Amino acid sequence: MGAKRPKSRTGITLIEVMAAIVIITIAVLGASGYRYYSTLDARKAAVQSTAARVALLLSENWRGLGYDRVDTYDPSSYLGSDIDIKIGYSPVGLDYPSGFDNYLGPYEIVVNNAHYWAALSWRQDAAGLRTLNTVVAWAQRPASSDSITLDKTFKLTTFVSD
Repeated sequence: MGAKRPKSRTGITLIEVMAAIVIITIAVLGASGYRYYSTLDARKAAVQSTAARVALLLSENWRGLGYDRVDTYDPSSYLGSDIDIKIGYSPVGLDYPSGFDNYLGPYEIVVNNAHYWAALSWRQDAAGLRTLNTVVAWAQRPASSDSITLDKTFKLTTFVSD
């Protein structure tokens, strides 16, 4: 009679299964969190770049009128067919810069269902220049339409000579 061979046990234990489940769960949650925050950051970047484009559009359009017509600029009459712009109320957080005497606006601008507010101001400098200032602000986390607090701004300054 030969020696009995011990039976080898194959398979995995419950502890190994639980460890594998924990590792896979952590990997899936990490990937989901990464995807969520990257999407959120991409949306914030798109809103900010749109605000910069709106500020540049307003500033260049305003500057293009020339030295003598700076004080009569109304973007809703010049850009109303291209973007949704109207004279709006001034929500909390839209500030005109100090040192400027002449104010235009505020204007409410809607681009891709995102709301922006623009404050335009200008001053006459001693050197024969007119300084044009454009501030575009938006709410990073809009609460409700009744109480809007603007927490992000983009400012742009340019000059017009006579």
